[in-house]
Amino acid sequence: MLRNLTIAGLVVCAATFAAHAQEKIQIGAAMPITGPVAHGALQEKRGLELALEEINATGGVLGKPLELLYEDNQCNPSLAVTVTNKLLEAGVPAVLGQQCSSAVLATMTLFQRAEVPLISSIATNPKISELSGAGGNPWVFRLNPSDRELAVANVNYLASLGNIQKIAVVAESTDYGRGGADAFAEAAKGKGFEVVSTDFHPLGAPDFTTIIARLLNNGAQAVAVYQAHADNANFARQAHSMGLKAIMTGKLSLDGDTFAELIKQGAYDDAVTAFPYSPTVDTPENKAFTARVLEKYGESATYETFAGYESLHILAKAIEKAGSTDPAAIREALAKTSYKSMIGAMVDFDDHNQAHNNAVIITVKDRVLGVKDVFPTK
Repeated sequence: MLRNLTIAGLVVCAATFAAHAQEKIQIGAAMPITGPVAHGALQEKRGLELALEEINATGGVLGKPLELLYEDNQCNPSLAVTVTNKLLEAGVPAVLGQQCSSAVLATMTLFQRAEVPLISSIATNPKISELSGAGGNPWVFRLNPSDRELAVANVNYLASLGNIQKIAVVAESTDYGRGGADAFAEAAKGKGFEVVSTDFHPLGAPDFTTIIARLLNNGAQAVAVYQAHADNANFARQAHSMGLKAIMTGKLSLDGDTFAELIKQGAYDDAVTAFPYSPTVDTPENKAFTARVLEKYGESATYETFAGYESLHILAKAIEKAGSTDPAAIREALAKTSYKSMIGAMVDFDDHNQAHNNAVIITVKDRVLGVKDVFPTK
């Protein structure tokens, strides 16, 4: 009887150990799954899921599989606070995403108070890095270049063309739009361009005819836009139909079927943008990644797909480096983590927890989208 009890106890202990070994490490992922920028969240989720499959197929992290807990912030600051609190109450050791600058800025203090790291890989408002690390909040990290870095590169390229003097700015009235507009205007004026007008519109605006009419009359030779995907597609479609000849510039995300069709129609003739990513960047790693995305989802990779994919891989590397799921240990490891990005740069963080990945000059010539240059932002 005693022997049977002993064997039974050993079986229970073995089962308990096996269950513990298979315990999942849950990571928070906040993004606008619904609302006016849901397309970006769909793409980011694809990148996250592809990385998740790869990581778990090779044994997970610390011998445990990862699991993503998704929450929908709708790109709304108030809702972002709600869903962030929900993830933090669930005890996740780190959170990825938020995607929109307004959502990141609204939740930064929550991560600081909870002492849990946030990795932002898409939001571009310069204030995020100004307020992080040495700026006061050691718990927020950003992987992607800010709009300030991108605007300087964009303006430098426009200056090299030699045929543009007057630029207008059109942006959504959000932290992303206003931050991008300010960064571009500052860079443009510093290079001697005249900013002839600045217009802001609500996120999800259906009609841009009033703004376009102003642009047709103020001599703008280029229009710097800071808009969500759907808004920019609508703006470009309406501008093209109204005969606006000013080239499109600013923060342009031109990947995907919608933009491919608009490019073919001529809505983006001679457009130029400095952007954090392009699926056509010619590295072996990016070629392999874009092939996997196309095979799995039937669509090409986008900036958001790339950002989601690399953010989870970087976090997984930091957790392995920390040897722990303790948020403080992960934060310390993140600050010391270096990661080879698929677009060529070694990614690490400066004293403001800002990474300096490469970025890309993307142009449209003869209605064909292409990469003009890949440039460092460090």
